[in-house]
Amino acid sequence: MSLGRRHIALEGVYNIRDLGGYATAQGTQTAWRRFLRADSPHALSEDGQARLQAEGLATVIDLRTGAEIAQTPNPFAKRAGVQYVHRPLFTELAPGTLAATADGSCPLLGFYQGALDDRHEALSDIMTLIAGADEGAVMFHCTAGKDRTGLVAALLLGLAEVSPEDIVADYALTEGLITELVAGFLEMSRQKGGDVVAYARLLAAPAATMRDTLAHLEARYGSVPRYLAQIGVAPGDITALSDRLHDSVPAR
Repeated sequence: MSLGRRHIALEGVYNIRDLGGYATAQGTQTAWRRFLRADSPHALSEDGQARLQAEGLATVIDLRTGAEIAQTPNPFAKRAGVQYVHRPLFTELAPGTLAATADGSCPLLGFYQGALDDRHEALSDIMTLIAGADEGAVMFHCTAGKDRTGLVAALLLGLAEVSPEDIVADYALTEGLITELVAGFLEMSRQKGGDVVAYARLLAAPAATMRDTLAHLEARYGSVPRYLAQIGVAPGDITALSDRLHDSVPAR
């Protein structure tokens, strides 16, 4: 999958991407500059912040924990013209704190499935907030823009009836964009005496992980709209999300 206009390259961030341009089951495509998925913007320059606002950014939803924000504050929290909201998917646990499984495999699949099954209230709150956001682009992010951000992106694209193959491909794009970020994380782990090999597995974005996560959602809940309804997202908010995701332009 080509990044094309999807990736917004700015100094200080690695993984800001637009969810627009994906073909939907209705024969249209997801709308551009409605939803941006991202890594932490804490090092984003003033010019970068202004560029995003010029691109239509109106709302920033920070999925990180309070501890992460205290360590690397969000510049949009005090920026005029942008609504900043902190909505942690987890209040204490961050994906980076997970350990490798006993057999050496990556525990990300269990983490993703567990988030879908156990974090209903948090995910419902996040999706409801997105549905009611002001007109303009909504950017949601965590630290690397991979795990927590990846789950929210998958739910949005699934609601738009983007194919599972494209949702998986969108997730997998992260790995090629965050190599420098990952190298920094691994070096910090090495300096602290951490298990760098196990940590590297957590920082990967294997396509099979998202593919199996989507299969779990379908097997247990039936579909993304049914999942959202079951976790407490109001029908009107599901409709608002769907309307915001879709574009009347036919897919090419």
